[in-house]
This record gives sequence, C-alpha cells and structure tokens, in this order.
Amino acid sequence: MMNLSELRDELHGLAKTKGWYDQPETDDQFIARFVANTHGELSELWEAHRKGLLNHPCDKDTALTYLEEEMADIIIRTLDACGRLNVDIEQAVLLKHEHNKSRAYRHGGKKA
Repeated sequence: MMNLSELRDELHGLAKTKGWYDQPETDDQFIARFVANTHGELSELWEAHRKGLLNHPCDKDTALTYLEEEMADIIIRTLDACGRLNVDIEQAVLLKHEHNKSRAYRHGGKKA
C-alpha cells in the first residue's frame, strides 16, 4: 500500500499527464484555481446530500456512490495540489493531528 506522499506524487503525475498543468501559472493563480475547483467538489457533495443521493450509485461509470466519488475527488484535488506546491502532506497531517489532540473539547465551545 502507498503512503500519503507516494499517493500525492502519483496523483500529481497523472494530473500533469492529463494536461492540467499545460498552461503556465503562478502559485497565486494555481491556489485560486485549486480553491475554486475544490469548492466545486464540495458543492457537488452538498447537492447530492440535498437530493438524498449520497448512498446511490453516482452518475459516472464507476462502482462508487455519490458520497464516495465526491469525497475521493476532494482528496485527489488536495493531494494533487500538495504535489504542485511541494507540501509534505504526510508530515503536515501527522503534526496537525498531534496538535488537535491537545485542543479543548469543541475547541473551547465552538458550535460547528
């Protein structure tokens, strides 16, 4: 099984092969595109939820439900971005997880 860094590199390599990096762009332009596209994936997840379709087969030629497909898209886009921006996401996740362990319940009373 691949670790998170290996998966990041494989996903980013595929995105480059499929033409998602053919046009030059600055880091600022890339971040804007990443945020917009990830927002789109989150919106697709929200719409599937609103329509009661989360556990139904998605409309693509896969064996995934809408929930699985949209969650995968969010992770794939994030890992691809980590590859583009040279983020050691495996280390970042581990460090953030350790930090979160020390946080107060609901981060001190937040509602959401």
